[in-house]
Amino acid sequence: MPTIIIKDYTWRQCSEFVILNVPLRGHPKKVDLFVIDNYAKVSFPPYILELFLWGNIIENESKCTLTEEEAILTLRKTNIDIEWPTLEVQNIDKDFKRDCRNRALESAHKLAEEREKFKSEKRQRLQKEAVKEQINVNTTILNKIDAIRDAHRKEAMRDFEDWRSKAELPILSNIEGEVQENRKTYKPPLKYFKDEANKLKSRPMTDKEIFDTYVSTEKQEIEENESKNMEDDRKIVIQSESGNEEENLETEVPEKENCFFIDSSSEYSESDCEAKTHCKKKEPNEKRREERKKGRPGLEAVTAAINGNFLRRNNIFDEPSKSVPLPRKMGTINVTFSERKFPTPARESSHVEEQEWLQKQKEARQKIGFDEADLRPEERDPQWLKDKGDEFFKVGNYLAAISAYSYGIKISEKMASLYVNRSATHYALGNYCRCIDDCSKALELMEPKCESNRESRARCHARRGAALCKLSAPQHGIPELEAALELTPNNESIKRDVLAAKQYFDIKD
Repeated sequence: MPTIIIKDYTWRQCSEFVILNVPLRGHPKKVDLFVIDNYAKVSFPPYILELFLWGNIIENESKCTLTEEEAILTLRKTNIDIEWPTLEVQNIDKDFKRDCRNRALESAHKLAEEREKFKSEKRQRLQKEAVKEQINVNTTILNKIDAIRDAHRKEAMRDFEDWRSKAELPILSNIEGEVQENRKTYKPPLKYFKDEANKLKSRPMTDKEIFDTYVSTEKQEIEENESKNMEDDRKIVIQSESGNEEENLETEVPEKENCFFIDSSSEYSESDCEAKTHCKKKEPNEKRREERKKGRPGLEAVTAAINGNFLRRNNIFDEPSKSVPLPRKMGTINVTFSERKFPTPARESSHVEEQEWLQKQKEARQKIGFDEADLRPEERDPQWLKDKGDEFFKVGNYLAAISAYSYGIKISEKMASLYVNRSATHYALGNYCRCIDDCSKALELMEPKCESNRESRARCHARRGAALCKLSAPQHGIPELEAALELTPNNESIKRDVLAAKQYFDIKD
């Protein structure tokens, strides 16, 4: 949108103030004002007023009054009783203006930082004072509560002392009761000692005493088991020596047979067979002894502790490979779904109703004269679709034209002529918001601005201005029409549109 500089302002001055009257055109809803030092700026798009003042002013003591027709700026002079020969500095170049703007912005930023710092310090100070005041109030309330509580406590103790001093004596004060034994009291277990004089005082056992007692008990049991096993072995040997001949024959025959299996030429001695027979006799006792040892859990640990060796238990944390589990394997699962034209899944919809709806949509597209499904491969070209849309527009079939332009935009989004022609179709149907969007998109694509696209840009500005006027926004629509007229000054239709819009909305130049 082009910028219009305001030049029909007026000003006057007195000893302390400079009064500036700026006319407001188009009844703007928002007016931006920026005044600092010797720089003043008033803007309400597309109009702007920028002044480089002759002298400095005081921003805090200046004020602005807005009316429906003008803005009245009352600026306080920094140097009082000095008359300004002119409102602005004369004969200044672009560099001076740029430096003046930069200094004004720096001053504004610095002033804003100082104000923000002052506000934050004031806020912190007020918060501290509020906290102190709240602490004082809470302290006062707590002191009052403590005083009331102490007064109630003293009064209650005073009443209790009065009651106790004035209480009557019991009625049966001369009768003494018999003290009975409490049968539910705790009685320690009875312990019998041979010598009553050498009774020991009961006390809890220490950990060392418990361990020594356990070790001695286990050692005694192990010795008893070993003596018992030795007696069993001795009995077995005696029985084997005093056995009858039949048993000896039964034990010797297999051994001899086994000797023949080893080597037919080897010598065989009776002592070897007796030794083997004795080992066979001892096997059941050894198994029974091992089973007895296995049946006593913790026996190995106790035996090792007696001998001064401590067994080391296997721990999974000693081997990191066993203590830390292996990481899980990572994989990717690809999930594909069938293509659907509806947002809901197939299990939540009715297939028959969907097919009926699709058939109706196809018939509606065929009735307007354009169906993208009927196009041949060579017809799927943006330029061909633009020409097809132009044919539909000429005969008044706007829906078919919009369908053709939209399908062309879907194929090629950078073709500005499709947006321009579709905006005209939307304007013909009364879709003014969509018309404005298409015009804006077309103007964005027609960059850089050159002579070849000047006519198209003028049509877009004019159509967007007309649509804005249709939407009751003449403050934005008439500047668009004027911008189109600047691009094509000899276009009579745009001149008539500008004049008609100003007359309709009663806007005077």
